[in-house]
Amino acid sequence: MKKLQFSPLFVALASAGLVTIFSPCAHAQAAASQASAQNGYAAQKTDKKGRVETLSKVEIIARELTLTRIPMHSAYSESVIGPSAIRFASPMLDVQGLLERTPSINVRTPAANGVRTNITFRAFSSGQFSETFDGVPINDPFNGGTTNSASTRNNIPLTLNDINSVNIYRGINNPAVTSYNSLGGTIAFEPRTPGNTANASVDFGGGSFDTWFYALTANTGDIGGVRSMISINHNSSSGWQANSGNRNTNLYYAGVLPYDGGDGEVYAYAIYNANKGFTPHTVPLSLIQQYGYNYGWPLDWTNSYNKDHGGTYILGDRMRVNDLLSFNARVYARNVDYNRVSYGNPAFSQSATQPYLLPNQPNTFAFSPVPTTYDPIALFGSYAAGNAYHTYMYSTQQYGFMPHFTLDLPGNQIKFGGDYSHTKLHSSEYWYGANPMPLVTGYNNAWDEHDQRSLGSAFVQDTIRLFGGQLHVTPGLKYLYSRTSDFDNIGFFYPISGTVSDSEHYTSPTIGLNWRPVRHVSLYAAWGKTAKFPGIAAYYQSVAPLNSSGNNVSVVVPVHVAPEYVRDLEAGARYEAHGFEGALNVYREDFSNTFIETTNPSTGILTTSNGGSSRYEGIELDLQDSFDTAFGAFSVFGNISQNKAFFTSSFTVSSATGTSVLIGGGTNPSAQVFAGQPLAEVPNHLANLGVGWKWKTWRANLSEHYAGSQYVNEYNAGIPSAETIPSYAVMNLTLRDTLHIGQGMLKNVQLALHVDNVLDRHYYTFGYGDTTNGGNPFVRAIYEEPRAYFGSATIDF
Repeated sequence: MKKLQFSPLFVALASAGLVTIFSPCAHAQAAASQASAQNGYAAQKTDKKGRVETLSKVEIIARELTLTRIPMHSAYSESVIGPSAIRFASPMLDVQGLLERTPSINVRTPAANGVRTNITFRAFSSGQFSETFDGVPINDPFNGGTTNSASTRNNIPLTLNDINSVNIYRGINNPAVTSYNSLGGTIAFEPRTPGNTANASVDFGGGSFDTWFYALTANTGDIGGVRSMISINHNSSSGWQANSGNRNTNLYYAGVLPYDGGDGEVYAYAIYNANKGFTPHTVPLSLIQQYGYNYGWPLDWTNSYNKDHGGTYILGDRMRVNDLLSFNARVYARNVDYNRVSYGNPAFSQSATQPYLLPNQPNTFAFSPVPTTYDPIALFGSYAAGNAYHTYMYSTQQYGFMPHFTLDLPGNQIKFGGDYSHTKLHSSEYWYGANPMPLVTGYNNAWDEHDQRSLGSAFVQDTIRLFGGQLHVTPGLKYLYSRTSDFDNIGFFYPISGTVSDSEHYTSPTIGLNWRPVRHVSLYAAWGKTAKFPGIAAYYQSVAPLNSSGNNVSVVVPVHVAPEYVRDLEAGARYEAHGFEGALNVYREDFSNTFIETTNPSTGILTTSNGGSSRYEGIELDLQDSFDTAFGAFSVFGNISQNKAFFTSSFTVSSATGTSVLIGGGTNPSAQVFAGQPLAEVPNHLANLGVGWKWKTWRANLSEHYAGSQYVNEYNAGIPSAETIPSYAVMNLTLRDTLHIGQGMLKNVQLALHVDNVLDRHYYTFGYGDTTNGGNPFVRAIYEEPRAYFGSATIDF
C-alpha cells in the first residue's frame, strides 16, 4: 500500500469543497482510463480487471478505421466516437454534426460553423439531455441547451479543434457521468491532451461558399516537467444561404504537470471561442422555389448580426493514491457574452403585396400601460419605424467545483462525488429606430433581466462483479438541487419590476445489469428515473403579468414549478468478435409534469403549473465490421433506429378561460392536443451507413445519413401541425493521402478532399407552419448545405 500523498492543489480544492460539499461531480475518470480513451486506439487494451490483452490484426484495423465503437461491458446503451471521425471531418462539420453518425441522433445545421444548430437525441430536444467537456456541464444552466439556446444563435461552446473523442450514453442511467437535464442521455466530449514529444502541425484549405480555414497546433513536449498543447483554428465562410456569412476563431490550451512518479497530475484545459456573422432565417418554400435554393432575405429587408465570445476553463488534480483510492477534483469557469442587432424594414412588413411575415418585423402598436419614456412616434414618426432595430444581449458567468472519487475493491468499484456551480445571467433587449442605439433601462428596453441559479448534485454508484466477472450489477443514486431567482426591471413587457425565486430538488435512483453468458456476448438491462428543472421562462413570466379582470393591474405571481420527470426502462444485447461489433436495444421513457401556463378566469392572473405527459420509445440496431483484403483494409458501419415520441394525455385549451399550454418552447393560446398525437421535429426513422478504407498511404471514408419525415410545429401555436418535413438522405465523402517527407523538421504532408452532399440533395431539416396575410397556410424552412467541395493540407513538423 502506498503512503497517502496529496498535491497542494487537491488540498485547496478539497477544502473549498467541504464548504459546499453537498455537491460533487457529474463525470470524471481515473487517470489511467482517461489516458486510454484519449490516446485513441493502440495495439493493446486493458480489460476490466486490469489485464493487458494483445489485439489481433483485425482488431487493430478496426480501431484504426472504425469511426465509432460499442463498449461490451457497459450496463447501459453506449457508443464511442474515436479520433478517426474527428480527423476526417469536413470543414463544415461541427461537434453536434459529428454525433449524427450514431443511433437516434439527428442534427440541423443551417449555416457554416454550427450557427443555429439544433439536435435531437432519442427524440428529446436540445436542453433535455446533458453535454459535458471533461465532465464539466456545458449546457446553459438557465435554458438547458448547448447551442442556439435562448436564441444565442452563434454561441459555439466547442469545436472539433478541442476534442479527441466522444462518449455517448443513452438513457438516464450511469449517475457517475450524467449531468443536469439528462432525460434523453449524456454526451461526454473528451479533451485533446498534450503529447510527450515536441511537434507541430499546420492545417489550411478552402472551398465552396468562399470558405477559407487554417489551424496551427503545437505540442511543447516536456519543459520543466510540464507538457502543453496550444492550438488556434479559424474558419470563415459566406454560407450556402445568401446573406449568412460567418467567421469563427477558436483557441485551445491543454497542459499537464505530472507528480509523485506519474501517479498524479495537475492539468488544465482552456477554450476561448469568438464568432461573428449573420443569422440564416427561415424562408417560405414558395420563395425558394421562385428564386433558388440559396435564397435568403435581402439584408435591406431584414437581417440579424450576431457577435459572441465565451469560454470554458478547467483546472484539476487527479491521482491514483494507492491500489484502492483514486480521485479527480477540478474547479471550472464558463462564460458566454452574446450580442445581436436585428433589423426589420417597415416598408417590407407583411401586407397584401408582401404576404409573408418578415423575420424581425417591427411592431406597429404601443405597449400600454408602460412607464418607459421612449416615444417612437415623436422621434421616428411611427411605431414601426421606431421599433425597426432590436439589440439583444445575453451574458452568463458560471463558477463550479467538481470532486470525484473511485474505490477499487476486490469485488466491486465504487464511485462517488458531485458538482456545485453558481451562475449569473444578464439578459436584455432594447428597441429603437436607428443603430447604434441608446441602451437605457426604463427608456427603450423591452426587458432587462438579472437571474441567478445554483445547481448542485451528489452521487454514489457501485459496480458489483459477480460469478467471476460474468455479471456486473451497477446500482446508483443521484441527488439534484436547484435554486433560482429572477429579477426584471421595468420595460415594454414589464409595467412593474419584481423578483421571483424557487428551489427544487430530486433524488434519482438507477440500476443496470450486464451479463456475459459466453465470451463474445453481452446482455444488459437498465432502469432509472430523473428530473429536469424548469427553465428561466417559468420564472420571468410570473413578473408583472396583467390582471385582466378589467383594471389592468400588474402583479408578481409566486412561482413553484415541479421538475419534469422521466422514467426509463431499456434492455439490449451486444456481440463482439474478430473486428465485428453489434448491438441491439429497446427503450421506453415515460415523461410527465409537462410545464403549462394557466389563467384563473375569475382573477385573470397567469400562473405556471405542471401537467401533461408523453412517451418516448424506440429500438436501435448498431453494426460494424472490419477486415483486411488484397485491396486494403476496410471498415463498414451501419445503424438504424426507430424513435417514437407522442403525447399520452390530452390538453384542452379554451380561449374562454385564457388557458395556455407551454409545449416544446412555444405558447399555444387556443388549441387542443390529443393523447396519441406525435411530437413535432422528431423523425421516426434514422439510419447511417458508411465504409472506411485504408491502403498504403491512402485513406477514404464514405457515409450516408437518412432521416424520415417529421411533423413541424405551428408558428403561433407551438404545437404539432399537419405539415411535415419530407424524408432525406445525405452522402459525404473524404479522400486523403499522406506523403511521408522525413526531411529535417518536415515529417508528413496530408492532402485531403471533402465532398459534402455528394448527390446534391435539396432538403431541409427545420421548418414550421405559418399563414400568409390572406390566411393561406404555408411552410417556411431553412435549407441545408448543397453539394460542396473543400480541399485541405496538413503539414506535420
